Amino acid sequence: MTPASVPNPAVQIVGSGFAGAGPSTVRFGATATTFTIVSDTQISAIAPPGTGTVGVTVTSLDGTSNALPYTYGGLLFFTDAATSAYSVPQAGGTPTLLTAGLGIPTGLARVGNLLYIGENTGAQVSTVPVTGGTPTPLVTGLSAPLDITASGSTLFITNQGTAQVVSAPITGTATPTAVATSPTTVLGITM
Repeated sequence: MTPASVPNPAVQIVGSGFAGAGPSTVRFGATATTFTIVSDTQISAIAPPGTGTVGVTVTSLDGTSNALPYTYGGLLFFTDAATSAYSVPQAGGTPTLLTAGLGIPTGLARVGNLLYIGENTGAQVSTVPVTGGTPTPLVTGLSAPLDITASGSTLFITNQGTAQVVSAPITGTATPTAVATSPTTVLGITM
């Protein structure tokens, strides 16, 4: 689900089997909302007014999906210069440790309920649930990844050690594919 927090009220829900029978209801907590079936694998729903964190569910003829968290007011995610990733409310507060033991975390991207974290000395991109947990390697074979962005089902990563921008699927373990090579070096990236 993207984004998993406001300020953007349009929420993209990814799954399968939406076309045809399709869902009959999308709920944010107990509140049903307006939605459009974009494709067999995507729904665009409007987040109704609310506060706190609620579960988003899709109900169809086959039953009700597992709830995915949606946070009103949102969270910020950041990494430190050592080995850890944190979340903190956008309004400020005490950071919550999500994971530790990363190989100098640099780039950070959020897609739905997962954080994608570039590990500079770990030479990989790992995933961590936005609620915290153990890092899971996703993209390996990198050389000093610095920054990450996502578009649809693809990650784009600046791979400083090879001065390349590489791409990899957002799901499953993958070998990166070169997209561009810089004449000097690559640092940041965005869409």
